[in-house]
Amino acid sequence: MKTLILALVIILLSVSAKSQDINQTKVDDRIRRSILFGKVTLDGLNDTLCSDWFKPEFKDYKVDVDILSQLKKKDLSGLKMTLVLGTWCHDSHMQVPRMIKLLKAVKFPMSGLEIFAMDTNKQAPDIDVKAIDVKRVPTLIIYRGKEELGRIIETPKVSLEADLLEILR
Repeated sequence: MKTLILALVIILLSVSAKSQDINQTKVDDRIRRSILFGKVTLDGLNDTLCSDWFKPEFKDYKVDVDILSQLKKKDLSGLKMTLVLGTWCHDSHMQVPRMIKLLKAVKFPMSGLEIFAMDTNKQAPDIDVKAIDVKRVPTLIIYRGKEELGRIIETPKVSLEADLLEILR
């Protein structure tokens, strides 16, 4: 019985410690203001640090319903996505809420989306930005299994909807 209780305490402590690694903030030395840094959740983007840009852009963005109907016909099973952003970056302020709104509109399971926030030195804990070749933010990388299908980097070429549809073809 003592072993079971000890195991439960260790599990609870490790879960508690791990949850503290999400939605971290730090003061970025270059811009001298607080930013999100490392693994981020949608709650983190909706929080006070980002809410002034995330919420209005998410609310106001109109998803292209014609392309959305085509996207909804695509097989999203087995897809994983990695989104790397900078909460200090104007393009992230514009595109990230739009990306999230589009993914929700196509009913992409948010459990398949990992979000990471870099500092202005293009560093982030919990992810090797160089290994996945992220140089500009935001970058949305779409995978099926371990195979990278494509990326939307900084701003879409045509539109988020059209670019995602092209990647999923």
